[in-house]
Amino acid sequence: MSRITEQTFYKYLKCPHWIMHELRDQEDVREPLMRKLQDEGLLREHELELLKDRDYIEVELDDVDEAAQRTLELMGQGTQTIYRGALIHGHWVGRPDILERVEGKSELGDWYYVACDIKRSSHLKDEYRFQGAFYAEILEKIQNVRPVQGYVLHTNGEIEGYLIDDILVDFRLTLDKIENVLEGYEPAVFLTSACKQSPYFSECESQARECDDLSLLNRLWKSEAGSLKDAGLSTLSTLAMATDQQLSSVSGLTSDRLKFLQQQAIAMKENRVVKLHSIELPSAQDVELVVDIESDPLRNLHYLIGVLKIKDGEQSYHSFFAKDESEVEGMWRDFISFVQKYPESPIYHYGWYETDVFRRMMEEFDASDSVREQLTSKMVDILPAFRESVIFPLPFYSLKDIAKYLGFNWRTADASGLDSVLWFHDYQATDDSAALQKIMDYNEDDVIATWHLIKWARE
Repeated sequence: MSRITEQTFYKYLKCPHWIMHELRDQEDVREPLMRKLQDEGLLREHELELLKDRDYIEVELDDVDEAAQRTLELMGQGTQTIYRGALIHGHWVGRPDILERVEGKSELGDWYYVACDIKRSSHLKDEYRFQGAFYAEILEKIQNVRPVQGYVLHTNGEIEGYLIDDILVDFRLTLDKIENVLEGYEPAVFLTSACKQSPYFSECESQARECDDLSLLNRLWKSEAGSLKDAGLSTLSTLAMATDQQLSSVSGLTSDRLKFLQQQAIAMKENRVVKLHSIELPSAQDVELVVDIESDPLRNLHYLIGVLKIKDGEQSYHSFFAKDESEVEGMWRDFISFVQKYPESPIYHYGWYETDVFRRMMEEFDASDSVREQLTSKMVDILPAFRESVIFPLPFYSLKDIAKYLGFNWRTADASGLDSVLWFHDYQATDDSAALQKIMDYNEDDVIATWHLIKWARE
């Protein structure tokens, strides 16, 4: 049977079909850097920086069986901290970032081990807890003691613990489902935004469209889909054509929610935009700004702030770039100097990310009151304005989904923020100007696409 790793839980929770397709291909088709990005870890040098005050031994073996044997030797010797160890039991293989010795009786002696992963996210996500429960299950097989807690080491150096028992039932149910998939069971299709993390997303989307599946509705909960199916509304077509009497037979959903879902289904089936009411955006100004940020999560580094300035209908792109950590403050201050030339101009962006980054940068670099005021009062997120006012015939409302539907095309087809990170790593490694130009072009296309949406909304 194929091996189950901690990454298997990440993949299953994002898209149950991911591991099914991977089993067919007999390989993980992602690039190593992409795996690291999706695992929300850090580059090795940054992980070692977090461990600099610990007395650790690193398991420097790529072969997982050899690494597991070396890890068992170190555990038997009572090594205090083991970095990049490996744990194996049958076809279960765990690679926790850290194994830490604690006092207590076990098969090893007067000590046993607990597992900890290094994660850059400040939120304790479900996949982290499931991965920690997986390590605990393997550790119990090895040392005859199951750790009470799992741990995550965040990039600020803080360690966050969680109780394994709190998730053990859900973990074991998920593990059973994964084992079933590996034995040939095919899960039912249900498309979510998390499926986009999978390299097989296009296959999942095609299957959902072939089935006319309800999960093509934007932000539909599984419980809502279940209620609709129980009432005989099991496809987009049946929901789009449902009578008021049929809708009233659906339990657990309000009439307003049902009407909204039906409008979505009609938009999808007729491939048209449904206008609910006018999109609330600031009126046109003499100068308007659009911003977009590129970040490298592996280094916890914001390396590009792109700004599109629109003045009297003319567009100009301005980029503020940092090659490494030492240049970030200079990039930030150059950006601030630029936007403060236009204190009354709205600063448009798509989604919450830019406001969150600006908030953290203002804290880190001690921004003036005028900067704080401008980057608080003048920021305009157009995503919620669109969500509240327009229904698109789309499963997802990302910038690329909507802008492409409205006729905008990026210069690099199918590029994403992750591609920008890959290009940034290429640029750092080789100083290749072509890689830097790809980053700039991609970011410029993002801000132009955002402006494309604003113009469409006004028209």
